Amino acid sequence: MAFSFRELFFGGTTFCCCLRVRLGVMIMSVLGMLFAGILSILLWFEVSTALNLTSKEKAALVIAGLVETLLFVASMLGFVGAVVRKQLFVQIYAYFIYVHFVLNLGVAAFLLYTLVHVSTTDQNKACQLAIQNADAQNQCTNLFRVGLGVYGAVAAGVLLAEMYGAIIVARYVNQIQREKRNTRASRISRMSARASARYSSIKDASEHDSIPLHATNTPHAEDFDPYDDNVEGPDFRRTSLSTYPAYEDPHAAASPNVKAKDHNSKAEP
Repeated sequence: MAFSFRELFFGGTTFCCCLRVRLGVMIMSVLGMLFAGILSILLWFEVSTALNLTSKEKAALVIAGLVETLLFVASMLGFVGAVVRKQLFVQIYAYFIYVHFVLNLGVAAFLLYTLVHVSTTDQNKACQLAIQNADAQNQCTNLFRVGLGVYGAVAAGVLLAEMYGAIIVARYVNQIQREKRNTRASRISRMSARASARYSSIKDASEHDSIPLHATNTPHAEDFDPYDDNVEGPDFRRTSLSTYPAYEDPHAAASPNVKAKDHNSKAEP
């Protein structure tokens, strides 16, 4: 079998070497409900209470609140789908995890660009112009660099964790699809085996239809020909009605003396 990166990353059934991917989806969905619920509450509270926000800032907060709210709902569906093994719910959760990862990647890149630009400007203003001591300028510059490094490490850690979670969800989706395909294939094979057994039984029964009606073990057995005068046909006189008493004429049953008396009386003039 040829090596496949798709099978390596998305075809497994475990994560962290020994844990099942179904357990991983449950843990991820619970954490997603927790963090997304808290963030959505904070974002919607900020939108409703902050009055000095610009239109762009308010639109950004509204979009972020919508994304976190949808992540909360999708995490609920993912948890239910992992518990009851519902493929549709797990797929919805997986697709939203993919979209959320792409959005977080874009937001992290935009924030990194903004922080680098702002830190460079602030560094020139705060460290080079406001501070005259060379040692203090170096300390100020290192402080800005440390802040950028901390942000980069946190953003990279969050993105890697979310990417690994997306791989876990993809593995579980593929596992459910394989299980359904195997179940469908086994059901079809059982039905085909049952149909073949039924056909073979009908075929065995049809083989007996060619047996002739006359006894084949008799050496001189011949078929009955109704147009042959030399062959006696079956006697139909003895039927099931022959078991009942036949009708008798009362005159025919009279004694011979009575018949003779009647004859003599007719012979007299």
